[in-house]
Amino acid sequence: MFHRRILPAEEELRDMFLLLAFAAVWYGALFHGLGSGATSGANAAVFLLSGALPLYVAYIKGRAALRCRKKRREAIAKGRRCRGIIRRIESERVPFRGRHGHVYYRKRYYLVIEKIEEGFQCGTEIKTGAYRVPVHLYLKSPEVQLYSGPSGWNWYVEGLQCGMFRQNPGVFKTDDADGDTYVGDALFQILFIAILLLTLLRIVL
Repeated sequence: MFHRRILPAEEELRDMFLLLAFAAVWYGALFHGLGSGATSGANAAVFLLSGALPLYVAYIKGRAALRCRKKRREAIAKGRRCRGIIRRIESERVPFRGRHGHVYYRKRYYLVIEKIEEGFQCGTEIKTGAYRVPVHLYLKSPEVQLYSGPSGWNWYVEGLQCGMFRQNPGVFKTDDADGDTYVGDALFQILFIAILLLTLLRIVL
């Protein structure tokens, strides 16, 4: 049985790969133009420097995500471990600026988990970092494992029992709009990558 691994947004490498794919197409077109003589001189230098920007942003995003993943591994190896039970899901709309200064909104999801430790009669609740994926749509069970970081304040969720596809009925009451929004976003990303790859193949071949 396959399980889906869902990580917090800060640990995802999705944005890095999208930027790298864009940079590959950009430089593929540039080198093709250089080879055919269509691009040269100052124009080539401008395009070469412009393509460095997505590479730099991809590097920054990738480094930050890998640093977060390293902290998770350290917490699992050396931190305290306890059982957790997901009690509810919270969400918020996060604004961001797109092209031409327009403001758009992304939805982010948080797990509120009851932390159950030995020696404590009552559990305490913690709130995870933001997830881009609507986790509650894929959960098969509310039970998870929690690991603390060196400070004891940061907790990392492991053992999320998520199916590959949406669970119906799910563990929690869900809003169908969450699934529709996420599927639309995922399809757009797939289409974007497919267009980039087809463009790159057309340039190369």
